[in-house]
Amino acid sequence: MLISVTRIQFFRLANFVFFSTAFLFFSGCSVTQIYHEIPPSPKALAEINSIYVDQFMGEQSVLFSKILTHEINQQPWLTYLPVFPENEETNAAVLNVEVRRYAIHDEEEIRQQTQIILLEHEILQDNPAGLNTIERVFEFVEKPYNERLIQRTLDLEISFKITNPSGDKTLYLNVENASMKQSYIGEEKILLIPDSIDEMARLAQLLIQKFLNRINPEPQDSAVELEKGTSPVLWTFGLLDFGHPRIIRSNHFATGKRYDLALKGWNYVLFEPRTYPKSERFIFSDEVYSRLKKADLPHTTLQPLLEVHGKSFDQDEINIVLLGLIPNQDFERYARIIKSHARITQKINRLNLATAHYNLGVVYHLRNELELAEYHFAQANAYNPHEKYSQAWTDLQHLKGDYNPLDDLMDRSVETAGKQNPPEGALLQPKY
Repeated sequence: MLISVTRIQFFRLANFVFFSTAFLFFSGCSVTQIYHEIPPSPKALAEINSIYVDQFMGEQSVLFSKILTHEINQQPWLTYLPVFPENEETNAAVLNVEVRRYAIHDEEEIRQQTQIILLEHEILQDNPAGLNTIERVFEFVEKPYNERLIQRTLDLEISFKITNPSGDKTLYLNVENASMKQSYIGEEKILLIPDSIDEMARLAQLLIQKFLNRINPEPQDSAVELEKGTSPVLWTFGLLDFGHPRIIRSNHFATGKRYDLALKGWNYVLFEPRTYPKSERFIFSDEVYSRLKKADLPHTTLQPLLEVHGKSFDQDEINIVLLGLIPNQDFERYARIIKSHARITQKINRLNLATAHYNLGVVYHLRNELELAEYHFAQANAYNPHEKYSQAWTDLQHLKGDYNPLDDLMDRSVETAGKQNPPEGALLQPKY
């Protein structure tokens, strides 16, 4: 009988996985992509349909020229010419490219940090019955350590000049630039630092694509990608994750161009009352105690909590346990903080907050509300540091034309932006 029940459960799970996966396959794009049309740039070249690359000068010019050739060949409206065009070819043009600035700067820093460690001791105790008992005693130890940090700054500037075949008329002249400032903290992340030349090649590809988009005389269909958030189905051990329901609902509004409703929905995710799911559990691990210690929880409140070290409780148990350990006035003051640090879903919530901020930034960017867009991109990176979020923020700085990460006097990075007050028009960030 036990075998048959297990098989039934297995087949139910298999069917659920199959139909859920099919649903995601057919509906996934509809909730993540906003399709829109980009009109031609005022600098577009309507009469040109073929181009010859004459000179490509500057650092890494061989690598970048290969990227340029590849990108030209991807354009359906433009033909790459292997030989210099004749003067009479009015639809042909000559391109000269120069890498004007190529800078890679890795600055290493050693920061003094303090790690709070919870140590457990077993002490032999005498009792009146003459029997020895072992009592568990905990103490917090502050251990100083050196944390290694590498601050990488990349800066690339490329000049593009297009002339007619005879060279007596300049058809296009512009400079494109891009920069990136990224922090890598800790030995693990430092070991995984991408190769700097690969990152510069990616920046070069970005600039070349921007250049080609500017001269493209045809409207361009474009799609921006939204994120779905995370909400793993508990009993599938994280194998199934349909995304955060409210985020996905707001994504539906956004993909249907109902931006006002989408913005309200994502903002609700940011500021909705912090309720715990029925499946929430609260675990009291060493890491949780360290976080509570850093949160300046009073010793008289923190010490009794050590009695439940290593234990976990569900929604129905946690309040009863806390009321049994700490005085009523401390429960009123600190129970919310304790549960917030002890909840298992804390990381999931941070990922969803980052997703909501990122999606807000995407739509504000589409609406050309750049200050709000950069604020939300920076907040997304603050909740979940990620290259995609930091690059989205950096791209906006270049779009605004007032960003130079190599200027030591300009302390502007996605990390510092994430700590700034929101601009006018943004909802205030709640305090936790």
